[in-house]
Amino acid sequence: MGPPRHRRDRLYRRRRSAPGEGTHGDRRAALHRIPAAARGRLILRSLLLAGALTAAARAAAAQVDSLGRPALQDTTRRRGAKADTTSRHDTTTAYLPTFPAAILPGPLPLGARYSFPLDSLVFTNAATLSDLLLHVPGVYVARGGFYGAPEVVLYGGRGGQGIEIYWDGMPYLPMGRDSVLLDPARISLAMLERVDVVVLPATLRVYLVSMRPRSTVPVSEVRIQTGDYSIADYRGGFHKRWRSGAGLSIGADWNAIAGVPGTPTTAFNSVDLWLKGEYVPNDRGGISYQILTSTWERKALAGVVDHRKEKRQDRLLRFFLAARPDSVGPGPRIDGTIASTTVLGDSAVADRTVAAARLALSDTWHRASASVAMTSGGFQRSWGLEGQAAWMPLPFLTLAADARHTAYTLGRVGERAHLSAGLRLPFGFSAHGDLAAGKDLDAPALQADTAQRATDVAGAVRWDGRFASLELGGVRRDPFSPMGFAAGLVGRDSINGLGATPRSNYVTVQGAVRPLPGLTLSGWYFNPLAGGGDFEPPYHGRLSVTFYSKFWRHFRSGAFALRAEYAFESWSGGLGGVHRDSLGNASRLPLPGATFSEFNVQLQIVGVTAFWLQRNSRFFHGGYVHGLDYPRRAQFFGVRWIFTN
Repeated sequence: MGPPRHRRDRLYRRRRSAPGEGTHGDRRAALHRIPAAARGRLILRSLLLAGALTAAARAAAAQVDSLGRPALQDTTRRRGAKADTTSRHDTTTAYLPTFPAAILPGPLPLGARYSFPLDSLVFTNAATLSDLLLHVPGVYVARGGFYGAPEVVLYGGRGGQGIEIYWDGMPYLPMGRDSVLLDPARISLAMLERVDVVVLPATLRVYLVSMRPRSTVPVSEVRIQTGDYSIADYRGGFHKRWRSGAGLSIGADWNAIAGVPGTPTTAFNSVDLWLKGEYVPNDRGGISYQILTSTWERKALAGVVDHRKEKRQDRLLRFFLAARPDSVGPGPRIDGTIASTTVLGDSAVADRTVAAARLALSDTWHRASASVAMTSGGFQRSWGLEGQAAWMPLPFLTLAADARHTAYTLGRVGERAHLSAGLRLPFGFSAHGDLAAGKDLDAPALQADTAQRATDVAGAVRWDGRFASLELGGVRRDPFSPMGFAAGLVGRDSINGLGATPRSNYVTVQGAVRPLPGLTLSGWYFNPLAGGGDFEPPYHGRLSVTFYSKFWRHFRSGAFALRAEYAFESWSGGLGGVHRDSLGNASRLPLPGATFSEFNVQLQIVGVTAFWLQRNSRFFHGGYVHGLDYPRRAQFFGVRWIFTN
């Protein structure tokens, strides 16, 4: 018999209608008793009728009204009024020119600059500028406690000379009670879109770039944070550009903590306000004015922390004029800045206001750049002249140089020069070297400070692959005697100075490896082979394990992102400062070995980011400065919203 439809000849036939089915169905109609032959004629007639009705409707609509009724007139329009000739408002998004970023234009050797764009400032474990600088090998952040405590950045054994900070091209100098060492933690990250760090053998040059909105779509930001010890942080921002070139940016950041009883982490609160207006109609010129006000207060703890209350206001008026860009490069440009800084409200020092002006002439080509600038005024400064040049004569060779001459008050003079070179080698290898020499002051605010001569050399060999990178370097630094110390880091043993640093040799190692998609292991290691000064402990390193993914297979729009990081910083025992009594006798204080770890988790969905951060998660009992213990398992968390409305 075989299966159905089997005809015993091993051939399958197309299935036919069962009895009683189909159009004819045993020679009779199956639907409405309509014969199959007549059905085709009915369909054709229906189509012809529908076409005729459609044509008649169109003809009727095209006929003129035969009743002759007058058309209704607009009675709201006055006699003699002109017709509205204005065009409709253009609602499409436009991207407008902005101020050039006040950073070194380069080209610079590979590995000479660390760049932190806006995503790195938001989607990271860095809560302050000091946390961000900790990613640079050899940086030691002397923390006086947890949230709101001083976080002084020390590098190169040079005290105040070890770090230079520039806000939109102008030096951000320490003033007030801390006129020797600047506390970067008091600079809010809420107003910044980029941070560049140029590493010299014994100095860090930090360039801060404020927000520069480009789009005509307004952007708003709201951030709420809380945590242990009654931490409260409220942040808001608004950025808008108009098609005329005008722009407005507003930022506010309010922080507070109730403090940890009996510890150096005392009650603290701060308010940062920022207002910026700009007019950049095209890429050939523009002007901007901004005001940054920072007010903060730290409560006292007898014998450990002094009461501090301070207000600082910075005002910057900037302009630039540029030639028409061409195929060779942006062309020559003139940049000018008039700035003033006011510090008041501190009972320990008198109120003061300092003004400065800067004029720079620069030119940029396809493979080179050069600039010369002159600065007049500034805190404890009379005038200064500086120049910079960079050139890539060959695709594998980069050369850069800069020099400056500064005239300080009391007839003091300082000079510095820096040379660097980079070489690209086959198979992903590269090499770069730096030579820095100068005779300059360390703390111009101290009248007893005199110029010290030092020559420092650094070099490194780097390899960059598809899934890993590794750099091995060395540094040699001349002897140096830092002046003064940060006023907020006195400690229980009254640390009030830094000891002299002998001639020292260091080795640095840094690298990263990506064994799996989204997983990165990165870190750096710094060790003095000979010499070493205060807060340059041996075997100092930082290691982090980071997972970051946007889960493209499940969220193809890119609206979801997850970042989780575990990091720890460790060092062996070293030198931790100097105590000088009233007779001038100095005694060295130790820096015990320590290991601090932290967790960081961030979840982003479209414009909403939730974050959680825990510091000292391994319950380590100790601190970054002798006598100033750090709390254990201190944490804070919050949510950040971004609106485009």
